[in-house]
Amino acid sequence: MAVPPPCLFILGRPMRLHRTTARGIPAALLALLATLALAPAAGAAARTHAPLAPSPTLAAERAAAARVLHYWTPARMASARSLDLVLDDSGYASIRADRPSPAASASFLTVPTPEAPPYSVNGRIFVKQGALRGYCSGTAINTPTRQLVLTAGHCVNNGHASGHTVWSQYLEFVPAYTAGKAPFGKYVSKRSHIYALRQWSKGGNPDFDLGAFLTHPNRQGVNVADAVGGGATIALGLSRRQRFRSFGYPGNVKRMQGCTAPYIGDDRTSFPFAGPPTLGIGCHWAPGASGGGWLIGDGSQIDGLTSYLHLGNRSHTFGPYFAQETVGKLVRGL
Repeated sequence: MAVPPPCLFILGRPMRLHRTTARGIPAALLALLATLALAPAAGAAARTHAPLAPSPTLAAERAAAARVLHYWTPARMASARSLDLVLDDSGYASIRADRPSPAASASFLTVPTPEAPPYSVNGRIFVKQGALRGYCSGTAINTPTRQLVLTAGHCVNNGHASGHTVWSQYLEFVPAYTAGKAPFGKYVSKRSHIYALRQWSKGGNPDFDLGAFLTHPNRQGVNVADAVGGGATIALGLSRRQRFRSFGYPGNVKRMQGCTAPYIGDDRTSFPFAGPPTLGIGCHWAPGASGGGWLIGDGSQIDGLTSYLHLGNRSHTFGPYFAQETVGKLVRGL
């Protein structure tokens, strides 16, 4: 995949996600050490969430949501930079932000009717992570609350990069975002309902690079899943051999992009980590597509999402396997 231009921001120091066998240490022992280091303690919660506000009242929640809507002016949206997890060939990973243009060899194309199902469940997410104004991609999900948005873990939490945890704030989801317009309205996250899996937020394990948040209704009082036609249903434990229709907002494009490609195999560099290996698809996504959904079948089900790029790999994109122990635990009860 094409290497993005030099980044203007790097959140903390690069995380060391060691993917190669150290000299003189058996691979099986490394895998065991990784399991012990990254597995949550017995009885620990499967997911973590952004710090709770002290007993927020309904009025306080509404005021906070209004501040987010006020914050994301057209100028700030235009100045936001793509938020991405990238790995080099030696296994170093870092969260980077930039405003790259889509690479010439990119395999995605503009979606001509983003407001029509099944495309309408996809959208752009604007976030503030530390001092950075960034954006990712995400998907409205079909759950009983009708308020859930799914994205990559690094879009809501920095994965303990540089030794401390930073949660994203001012999250705003805009389904079918098109050239600055919001055809279904804007959906602000609830401050106390932003979630990441513990294996990601405490250890930066890419097998669990998944994030989710609940949103307030739009200005018309409509929940996000209802507004976009029902939301995508999460599929768990299916064969990895699917044909995926992936979506996102890479680079500085103003319109939704899509790419259809099959499963191309598991990422061997994720094998030492505790958890199901990540899988790759034959789509060359540019930075900015992080968190974009991988739909299957008629487009009503989501069975993956864009997580990370390998620097130097010009043909593949990688994401977590959708299992009960990954996304199933993340969205339980949401």
